[in-house]
Amino acid sequence: MRPRLPALLLTLSLGTLGGCVTTPKAPPPLTEEQQLASDVARLASDAAALLKAQDLLVWSYWSEGARADVASTYVGKETLFSLDNIRKIDRLRQRTTEPRELRALTALQSHFAGEYLSQQLSEVNDAIANLEASLTFQVDGREVRWSELERLLANERSAPKRQALYTAATPALERLDPLIQRREQRTEELVRELGYPSYEAFGGELRQADLGRLALLAEEVLQATEAPYKDVMERLAQRELGMPFTNLTRADLPRLFRPREVDGFFPKGELLLRAHGTLSGMGIDLGGMKNVRIDAREGVKRKNPRPLSLGIEVPGDVRLSVRPVDGALEQSRLLHEFGHTLHYAYTKEPRFELAKLGNPTVTEAYAALFEDLVEDPVWLEEHAGLTGKDRATYLAATSAHKLFLIRRAAGRLLYQLALHRQEEGVDARELYKAMLERVDEMPATKDDVARYLMEQEDFFQSADNFRAWFLAGQLQGQLKARFGPSWWHEPDAGKFLQELWAHGNALSAREVAERVGEKGISPDVLLLRLGTTLGVPIKLDARDEGSATPAAPEPTAPASPENTPAAPEQAPAAEPPPATPVTPAPASAPQPTPAATRPAKPKASKVRKPESRQARASKKSKASAPRKKDGFRTGHGHKSRR
Repeated sequence: MRPRLPALLLTLSLGTLGGCVTTPKAPPPLTEEQQLASDVARLASDAAALLKAQDLLVWSYWSEGARADVASTYVGKETLFSLDNIRKIDRLRQRTTEPRELRALTALQSHFAGEYLSQQLSEVNDAIANLEASLTFQVDGREVRWSELERLLANERSAPKRQALYTAATPALERLDPLIQRREQRTEELVRELGYPSYEAFGGELRQADLGRLALLAEEVLQATEAPYKDVMERLAQRELGMPFTNLTRADLPRLFRPREVDGFFPKGELLLRAHGTLSGMGIDLGGMKNVRIDAREGVKRKNPRPLSLGIEVPGDVRLSVRPVDGALEQSRLLHEFGHTLHYAYTKEPRFELAKLGNPTVTEAYAALFEDLVEDPVWLEEHAGLTGKDRATYLAATSAHKLFLIRRAAGRLLYQLALHRQEEGVDARELYKAMLERVDEMPATKDDVARYLMEQEDFFQSADNFRAWFLAGQLQGQLKARFGPSWWHEPDAGKFLQELWAHGNALSAREVAERVGEKGISPDVLLLRLGTTLGVPIKLDARDEGSATPAAPEPTAPASPENTPAAPEQAPAAEPPPATPVTPAPASAPQPTPAATRPAKPKASKVRKPESRQARASKKSKASAPRKKDGFRTGHGHKSRR
């Protein structure tokens, strides 16, 4: 019986090859650099997966009120954010010359450093958070929760009663001081453990800013706004509280800056429609984008009423939680989150490190751009029907508040720098007292100064909002110059913004400013707008060698992309590597540059790490930890004036 042809051919082939059959050669071993790149890629993948899992928990917690055990996501990953892994990322970064790769590695390294700090400080952070959550004080025989203080001050008509509330809270707050001091000391030790010579050097890298140069700008802003600020506050105090500004105390500030009497113009049923209507004029249908999910359900009892945008996977899975509430403040918050959602959703950056990680200044600027529409007279008339005296009064109040917050951010930055540069024996209380009195133009009482530790921020956090507000003002100015006062009606304006959003976090704040035709980040546009609205000219004097402006402390932070000449247009992400910090040990020292971003823990604690906007927003909710300070608000850090 003859074999089939295929079988015969196979037999002949095997017979012919005979002893010629050889085992394929094993691939050559990876070089040290290839192995390092492979290890770091695995670390990035693990970090991305962990962040996604945490964001999904935060989403369920925020939109459903579901219990979210974020701590459980770290089980089995205890060694992920170790010093060894941070140094491994740094070793690869030191060998990298390609600009985009360098920026991605610095973002990843920063994220790992932030997580490392959080782990090391978790015990004291939890102790602070738990104590804060339980703080109460007695007023007129009744017990008051510290977390309710701001609301009570804003609603109290009597100035003496406001002062009584404020004073009664002081002993309770001072109970936190030993824990905060313990954390400060440990944080300084950890920063040096990471390889940095100082807290300031580490903070400068995280904020991607030369803090010394930023201090010069803060000083100039304080000087330029001093006289206008006094005039504005005098008018506001007389109108809102019926008393001269010189009689005000800090207990009066929540009442002075309480929401204006215009909430009737912003019914909850129209907030989302107005936001979508604004985008439609630019040819943007956010609700129709397949990668965007908007949860606008109102019937979920435990749903957080504050809007929140989350980039679960940027840009593939972007979510926005909305539970409409009446009021102008709620409209601005919703537009703020729309700004974040648009940035995430239109990102075309494929690298996780450049799409989701990095310093938050740029994304906060896009959010502030849309939030500021609620202070645009044309938008207010068109979308809210707010005109005439009502609009003028509202804009005067909101502009005064913004001016107050800009000065506060400038003052905090200068205070933090002075605090961490102080020589032994310098009184931190006196530094804080001097800052308060200068920035607010109000005497600082013992109760005010007692809050000096509560006012400390996480690694110069004010630097982010300080720059984001100014960059948003510049973006608004460019949009109006290019597309007219009602720029939100122009499809070309939408295309203009989409081109910026496409870069994700691969462009620094300075590069975004330069992309739209500015020389860099400057406060001029925003201050001009505020001065015009308030009827008080505000102008920054150009500084030269012979300037009479008192010198701020000399810059000591490492060089950063914010202060480095721009890269060529064809390579927007090309920035030189950050300066290497002084390394106390032979191991290569890590150099985090952008701030780490990570989801909030529903049981939020105070962490000495760069916080994500989700974390700061989560701490605003009553269901989580005490709120971050917002202008005059108590707590640590702040997000924006809203």
